Amino acid sequence: MTDTSGGAWNASYRTARTIVSFGLGTAFVAVLTMVFRLDIPATKGYFNLGDAAIFISALLMGPAVGMFAGGVGSAIADIIGYPIFAPGTLVVKGIEGFLAGSLYAKMRKGGSRKTSLAIAGALLALGAATSLAISSLGSELAIALGYPFAQYSIVGVVGIDLWVVLLLIFGLALFYVAIRKGESSSATIACAVAGLEMVAGYFLYEQLLLVLGILPGIVPVAEVFPNIAQALIGTAVAVPSVGQILKAKR
Repeated sequence: MTDTSGGAWNASYRTARTIVSFGLGTAFVAVLTMVFRLDIPATKGYFNLGDAAIFISALLMGPAVGMFAGGVGSAIADIIGYPIFAPGTLVVKGIEGFLAGSLYAKMRKGGSRKTSLAIAGALLALGAATSLAISSLGSELAIALGYPFAQYSIVGVVGIDLWVVLLLIFGLALFYVAIRKGESSSATIACAVAGLEMVAGYFLYEQLLLVLGILPGIVPVAEVFPNIAQALIGTAVAVPSVGQILKAKR
């Protein structure tokens, strides 16, 4: 007589572990998205740190968790504070998480590196060009903690020129890491490519809102710069964090 209890227990354990991974990833993304924000009046949107959580979830737990946590977790945050962006966020951030997880997994297995490097370089060039263009506007961005309903106080206002400098520094540092070999390089490239999708996705979604008259008067291009910064900062936070976690698990 064959004892199947061990197999059943293993199956139950894997199912429970999968559910926990999806739940933790989603909560992590939602919370980190809501904790810190940078309002962008021109688009009625905001900068946040949710991409770091999406990348960490995708790199550690795979593309499926990255897609679900990225899409659902980010959409939950938008529903609470910025509901008009929730439908676009569900799709854009879901794809972002899937791309980060799947590209990282493929490159760790020896997948194509040249194409990904080219895209990462294009992202850096796009970021530099956009930064220089938007810096000429001389605008300011307000930083706040939490969401409007929480009544957190404004921390301060930062000139756009400072963000341009920080963006270029982050971009150059990440590109240096990307051209090196190793897991950090693979993770950096995967996050950069996924971040490029996020930037393009939100630009197209905001253009759609503008064309449909849902948000008249918004300037979609004004959010390209903050979204590039968001992707780069998210990568800068996620890559070393994942590296330390993987190192500790060995």
